[in-house]
Amino acid sequence: MGRHVSEIWANLVAAWRVPFIRYGLLVSVSAVLAFPILSSQYLQPKFSDLLITVVERNAKLSAGHMRNMLGLGNQPINADLIDPMFKHHLAMLEKDYALWKAKLFNADGLTVYSTAEEDIGKYNKYSYFHENVAAGQTYSKLVTKQATTMEGETVPRDVLEIYVPMMDGRKFLGAFELYYDITEDNRALLTLIRHGTSLSHSLSLFIMILLLIVATRAGFDVRRRQQVQDQLEEKEMKLSAMRESAQDAIITTNQQGRIESWNPAATRIFGYQEQEALGRTIFDLVRVSKSDHGNDQSLIGFMKNESQIGEGVIEQIGVNREGLEFPLEMSIAYMPLRDQKHTVCVIRDVTERKKSEEQLRLSHQVMACATEGILITDKQERIVSVNDAFTEITGYSAEEVIGEKPALLRSGKHPEEFFQTMWTEIKEKGFWQGEIWNRRKDGAVYVEWLGISTVLDENGDPSNYVGIFTEMTQRKNQQVELERLAFYDPLTGLANRLLLQDRLEQSCSHARRNKSMVAVLFLDLDKFKIVNDSFGHETGDLLLQEVARRISAVVREGDTVARLGGDEFVVVLRDLNTIDAMEHVSNKIIDAVNQPIDIQGNQCSVDTSIGVAIYPHHQQVSELVKLADLAMYKAKRNREKKICFTDLLEMSD
Repeated sequence: MGRHVSEIWANLVAAWRVPFIRYGLLVSVSAVLAFPILSSQYLQPKFSDLLITVVERNAKLSAGHMRNMLGLGNQPINADLIDPMFKHHLAMLEKDYALWKAKLFNADGLTVYSTAEEDIGKYNKYSYFHENVAAGQTYSKLVTKQATTMEGETVPRDVLEIYVPMMDGRKFLGAFELYYDITEDNRALLTLIRHGTSLSHSLSLFIMILLLIVATRAGFDVRRRQQVQDQLEEKEMKLSAMRESAQDAIITTNQQGRIESWNPAATRIFGYQEQEALGRTIFDLVRVSKSDHGNDQSLIGFMKNESQIGEGVIEQIGVNREGLEFPLEMSIAYMPLRDQKHTVCVIRDVTERKKSEEQLRLSHQVMACATEGILITDKQERIVSVNDAFTEITGYSAEEVIGEKPALLRSGKHPEEFFQTMWTEIKEKGFWQGEIWNRRKDGAVYVEWLGISTVLDENGDPSNYVGIFTEMTQRKNQQVELERLAFYDPLTGLANRLLLQDRLEQSCSHARRNKSMVAVLFLDLDKFKIVNDSFGHETGDLLLQEVARRISAVVREGDTVARLGGDEFVVVLRDLNTIDAMEHVSNKIIDAVNQPIDIQGNQCSVDTSIGVAIYPHHQQVSELVKLADLAMYKAKRNREKKICFTDLLEMSD
């Protein structure tokens, strides 16, 4: 069955080429398709409009008659005009004119009367009433209503709603809304249209069938004559399409190597138009590569040696129209035709591939020689490649990390929020850089400067992530050491003058906010010069270190102990509420310093005097150390009192 249908269809396709049959089929098919469209899109709407026009005319007559019954004249419609006589006449009209329902509206759209009592007193809120009907236009629309038959069944009815305005010149007095049941008339009209359309449609279909039978017979003969020709054309088109759309140059040559055909890809590669290339020899375009021995004649020999043709691809040098050389790959096929030996040469320009290979080689070489660690991950953040510097820095070989995630390097020094913020920035900006602590394979923790960049594919989506890092452990240690030298005394490890001033300003700011006091204690060591002269500077240095340790041991953690140089020390006591607390700490410092010190078997004995300046008694923060220094000299002169305060009165003395 399927085979017969295919044969009939093939015959019809062949007959389509005959103009008489083609035009006849077009006319008959057009008629078959046009009659239903004509009926639904033109005849039916036209007849429906005619029916609506007739009903509208009756509605206007009915409305005029009811207006006369109301004795309306030129006065606006209101409920007082409705009397039993009007209702009686309206019932007669409802019966005579097949009214479904009738309503009477005043100028504001209020229903003053309706054959359906539940509608009385309701307003008509539809825009077309106030915009069209109130402007004096008759308005109608066809709707479907549900009606109940005498048997109690609910059936759909076609009801035409018509608004007839009552006007006094341009003044809107009110309007009648009349509902007409046109179901039966509409059905009769549709039945008439369908019968006429069916008859015309059947006639057109009959003509089309006759033409199809004739076309099938005629197409059988046409098809037989053209079958062989079609097959040949199909093969030729396929070969031509393949040749024209190929990205490689396809060139055919005769036995002497002269070009016989030339495709667009050959024009793109060599620069010659087809007419310029025909008649040239393939040896004008292709030369033996420098890696081959011999000269151009070796290519001629290759093309004449049938045993070599078709064995594979050879690399040669191409020469374009401007005389520029470029690398190419060439494959040759043998084609016997009319007792002549022809060849088909397929040539591919491999310039870009060679460049890519060279770039890839250089990239591998750069990555291998780079002193920075490099790791590359896929879009799932799994490592796909690392360089030698990565292995040298982390201790992991490539085999150990390929397929793993960079998380194996985490040191544990950063919270999870750090990495969430880092990856959020990478997703949004495409890169991130900063310091990060990682862990080597042997467990050692180190700091590195890491930069992570996103690699996008041709669609703009992330395909890889590249991380490049430099170990900063030594640099970080140097930075810490520089900071230590900048802010701390190298001998004792105490704060130096610069850090002391910063701590003092912070303590005074805190005291100002909390209404507390800050005490600055300035002290130096008596008899220190004797120790230096008697036991040497090394012993003196050890003595200073021990004194620094003793002073630090008796103050609070938040207080500051500094060495200004030589045997001078400063202590900042912050957040004090009473002078007694300061005196208590000062006495502890004196007791601690005055205790004998054993240094390398030498018994050393020193004592100290302390000068004190109080903030906010002395408002100038920058003068506190100087004032405490002056008070310390006062304590040295006063042999009975080791702790002396300074204030404005004492300074004036």
